[in-house]
Amino acid sequence: MSRLTVTAAAGLAALALGTTGASAQTVVNKIKNRDYVVCSGSQGVPGLSRPDEQGVWRGFDTDICRAFAVAILGDREKIRFVPLNAAQRLPAVQTGEIDFLSRTSTITYTRDMAVRFVAITLYDNDGLLVRKAANITDKKQLDGLTVCLQGGGSLTEKAVLETEEEFSIEMKKVYFDSTIQARDAYFAGRCDSYVTDGTAAAGQRATVAKNPAEHDIIVMGKGTEPNGVAIAYGDDQLFNIVRWTFNALLWAESKGITQANIDEKLASGDAEITRVLGQEPGFGKAIGLDDKWAHNVIKQVGNYAEIWDRNLGANSPLKVPRGMNALYRDGGVNFPFPWD
Repeated sequence: MSRLTVTAAAGLAALALGTTGASAQTVVNKIKNRDYVVCSGSQGVPGLSRPDEQGVWRGFDTDICRAFAVAILGDREKIRFVPLNAAQRLPAVQTGEIDFLSRTSTITYTRDMAVRFVAITLYDNDGLLVRKAANITDKKQLDGLTVCLQGGGSLTEKAVLETEEEFSIEMKKVYFDSTIQARDAYFAGRCDSYVTDGTAAAGQRATVAKNPAEHDIIVMGKGTEPNGVAIAYGDDQLFNIVRWTFNALLWAESKGITQANIDEKLASGDAEITRVLGQEPGFGKAIGLDDKWAHNVIKQVGNYAEIWDRNLGANSPLKVPRGMNALYRDGGVNFPFPWD
């Protein structure tokens, strides 16, 4: 068993042993009593979760969290973000420091024994930032190069180890406590390369590099990483809200419903649209929310495509293609569950 496997398994097994689930008072009631939701944030990943110059959190993961604030409280602004590194994120869910984990977190067996992952929001690969001047055209050329990375048994470290094994190479690893420290070290010239999630790598290149055109991204590892939203064990209502709020984002895209046309679509008379958007009395009762919760979410946050485009895609500096994150009808793997 590799050092990575031992470290990750031991740490996450300890977390799982400490899992006791939600307290007697449901998380949803706590949220309603305090009148805001508490969500995780990274320590600064462009396009995913990072505060802007005014301190307002922006990004794909943060907008997913805002959708939950709308569903429960009716207002996307009733939210607070807690910056977390990789080691802090799961304990923060377990202890109730945060209500939702929506922060570049890949669903794995051991992690899901510690916290309850609810929905896959983004499929990703690991990416290695290298300087274009190095002219890396074959992964065998990575042999002997230094790589800045976050330590502690992260999946990005696993991707490096898998690449080393596959191509019979060995990179010189320089470990840091956080991916942000590793990133800054790379851009400061301390390492030849820097590994992180592929979408995050695109964000760092687009917004942190002095000249993005000077950097390439090389896909690392063998796996596809399903990143998702997690909550503490023991709260079925919160689980339902997360699952079906995210489903509403995909469903709205599949139906062509956007922030701009939602009221026009509602007036179309389509039976499913009028039901899901709150025109059927009692629709929200089963989930413990207002009948118009899904309408409010789309109206304030947009559908999945809108969230993607403004943070990661065509309307962002990153220009990340949807790829696997497209709807199934468009060649991706995403599809909404039926509302029957």
